[in-house]
Amino acid sequence: MALLEKKVGRRNFLKGSAAAAAALAAAGISGCAPNQGEGEKLSGTGTDGMTPHTVASDAAVLDGGEWITVDCWGNCGGRCVNKVLVQDGVVLRQKTDDVDEDTLEHPQQRSCPRGHSMRQHVFNANRVKYPMKRKSWQPGGGENAHGELRGEEGWERISWDEALDYVADELKRVYNDYGPRSVVCMGTDWPVLNLLGGRLQWNSTESYGNWYNAPIRMGGSISSGLPDCGNNNDRLDMLNAETIVLYGVNPAWHNAGNASYYYRLAKEAGVQFVFVGPEYNVSASMLDARWIRVRPGTDTALLLAVAYEMIRLNNIDLDFLHKYCIGYDAETLPTGAEENFQSYVLGEYDGVPKTPEWASEICGTPVEDITWFAETIGAEHDVMLHHNYAPSRYRGTIDLPQLFLTVGCMGGHLGRSGNSVGATFSIEAGNGGHAEKLVRVGAVVAERATGKTAKNELEDSQMPKSTIWRDILAGHYTCYGDYRNGEIDNGFVGRDPKEYDFDPKIIVNDFHNPLQATEDINSGIAAFKKMDMIVNIDYRFTLTAEYADIVLPCFTAWEGNLDPAQGELDVATNGIIRMSKFQCNRDYALFPRPVVQPLFESKNEQWIYTQIAERLGFTGDDIYQTSSLQAYYDKIETAEYLDPADGVTYKRLVTITQEDIDAWGVNGEPQEGIISLADVLAAGKYQASRTEGDKLGHIGYADFVADPEANPRQSESGKIEIYCQSKADEINRMQHGPDALKPYPTFHETTWQQKDAGDYHFLMYQPHYLRRSHTAYDEGTWLREAWPNPVFISAEDAAVKGIASGDTVRVFNDAGAFLRIASVTETLMPGCIAVPHGARTYLDKEAGLDLGGNENMCVDALTQDDYFPTCNGYNSCLVDFEKYDGEALQPDCLFEPAIWTEE
Repeated sequence: MALLEKKVGRRNFLKGSAAAAAALAAAGISGCAPNQGEGEKLSGTGTDGMTPHTVASDAAVLDGGEWITVDCWGNCGGRCVNKVLVQDGVVLRQKTDDVDEDTLEHPQQRSCPRGHSMRQHVFNANRVKYPMKRKSWQPGGGENAHGELRGEEGWERISWDEALDYVADELKRVYNDYGPRSVVCMGTDWPVLNLLGGRLQWNSTESYGNWYNAPIRMGGSISSGLPDCGNNNDRLDMLNAETIVLYGVNPAWHNAGNASYYYRLAKEAGVQFVFVGPEYNVSASMLDARWIRVRPGTDTALLLAVAYEMIRLNNIDLDFLHKYCIGYDAETLPTGAEENFQSYVLGEYDGVPKTPEWASEICGTPVEDITWFAETIGAEHDVMLHHNYAPSRYRGTIDLPQLFLTVGCMGGHLGRSGNSVGATFSIEAGNGGHAEKLVRVGAVVAERATGKTAKNELEDSQMPKSTIWRDILAGHYTCYGDYRNGEIDNGFVGRDPKEYDFDPKIIVNDFHNPLQATEDINSGIAAFKKMDMIVNIDYRFTLTAEYADIVLPCFTAWEGNLDPAQGELDVATNGIIRMSKFQCNRDYALFPRPVVQPLFESKNEQWIYTQIAERLGFTGDDIYQTSSLQAYYDKIETAEYLDPADGVTYKRLVTITQEDIDAWGVNGEPQEGIISLADVLAAGKYQASRTEGDKLGHIGYADFVADPEANPRQSESGKIEIYCQSKADEINRMQHGPDALKPYPTFHETTWQQKDAGDYHFLMYQPHYLRRSHTAYDEGTWLREAWPNPVFISAEDAAVKGIASGDTVRVFNDAGAFLRIASVTETLMPGCIAVPHGARTYLDKEAGLDLGGNENMCVDALTQDDYFPTCNGYNSCLVDFEKYDGEALQPDCLFEPAIWTEE
């Protein structure tokens, strides 16, 4: 496939697709498979247009060149090692970490198939080559915008000066005439808008669900921006557990690098695994886990029954609860409180004991499984309770995070070896303790490296993402505060919700794909068509770009220049790339480099924003405190490693000379470390080695458990708050819930209980999938062939509907409809379907169908959480499905690529 050609014919596209299949067959699709190169290539000579062509030897290709560690920026949290072979500015091959011997003490940081396929992502036909304007769009707003034609017509190439002038002039007009609430930023950046008075922006717990609801107030934590992280023990201590519970966790798909390997090592050491969820997933199968099935979104009922059984069996650590917690029973209640958790579970307040029989009716878990689970995780055992956030991305789960922590405390599973309670997610997956990273980069100068002079000062600028399209169409929104960037938790501390009428005119976006990845695509398209101007900054032609007016191409982290002989030095500063550049698991840090010059006319985002600022009468210094290259250098300069001698002191990692500083033209001081700048860039990573019993381990809550008076939690009481009055007060202050929230965890009605009352009787949830990370990587034919785009249906439901694997299925509700190919399975509970998240939309407007199978065609604002309005409960989506009676859907690896056209 000619990946960098503007247009790709179907014949050539299919040839490339077949070549990818051969490459995968030769190289393997597992992140743990040895790198074999690309194997055979195909050329069209047979009856099917494709017959194999044998490559005699790779020697000619591999003779020369340099292997360089590169970024892998999809938002999966893996941050694995990917290396590319570069010769004369061309990427020839790709591999993963294979330099050091693979040992328990120093494991290779191998990448997953997504990382293996990055070449198809970077060098793809859907790259945006130069600035473009939608053909009929004109500045001035109103009818000039021809908004009704967004997504319907082609593009015309324009110069950078034309594009930047259009953007700056329209921003100036709208800010002058309508004010800052008329501009909505759906990316992470666009700092130039802050110079004009700020902007509206979405506010969401998209990844975290209700787990971002007051974790610190309850005595938990937020580590590296991740709620309830930093509390699990490190990878070596997982081998000391008796049982590890994976609650809604699927690392083989979600964190497909080393996390699964660490869990597998624990399994080989004799650890028993338990998986809790609606589907027996591939990670559970890999670890031979006992399956505790639970209907989607009903986990609160399950855990209340588990708590009941732990009490009945006297399998709780009452000493732990009395010493480290408040609110478990009457003895630990704070002053003035009258109700406690234990009495609620026993039914003393509502007359409903939370027995396994009561729960089973709701969650579908067999009564005997609930009792077994309660026995297994009780105080007599060494247990690690690891959760992901998926179980709380449902309505009715407002108290699930508090309840999960409560059950962990009932077993006393905090602060000691072989026991832990916390999130396993992203950089924390399978290796807890990221706050005590063994190698860290940029921690000393985080604000200097990424900070902006101008901040968004617009009061009440946060719009709930779950209702953002509806709010834009209505011209009215409610601000509940900033859930992440405010006071100790959630940002709505001590404030009431505020309502605003507004007149949205401009939507801007950078390096995200909000139209595709946000609930209710049809309403999103309607909102886009209402605008005076849509501007999208990205390197690929996404669905968001398809419905924009001005498309500005940025370059990727593979692009840039660190060689003065090749011209001006530069590195990428895209929002997600900047976030990911040095985020890795606890053991190591990446030092990636650009490997090719910026492709086509793509530019650094920092350059783009500076150019817009200058057209508005500002300078780059008004936005950025430092250049992109200086920020990149600063992170390397301040890289530190944790001294293994004491496990406390951080020391500088990299030796930097004045010659290094002069060569890069940056500000800095020479320093001594343990590896030279040249060597750390050549290696592309620095990894600490571990040994059993060393001083580099991490035990979550250890200091608190050792001395709670000297090391209090950040909660109001300094303890773990099973009864958390401040959480209840702040949730109730938002006036969003149907009734007053209790300070302790209770049961709330779920979507599952409501599903039989309406027209749509199946709950659709959207798991992450190994093929893509949100919408990233999905362009690659290798991944599309290896992992199709299914809808998973239980065998019981499929039999009733007359559906078999391979059939085309129509999924629908009042919001929209899409097609996918059925995968019928015995491993999914009946009454729900699983639709892997992130598929590209291929909209058939006449049929009212998405042929690409994007689940957000059916997810709408009705899934907003009942209590926490910034929680996206998108897994609480009710649908129906049927065998499609139209033309059968082809596997999407055979789809024409979604690329822009000037026609």
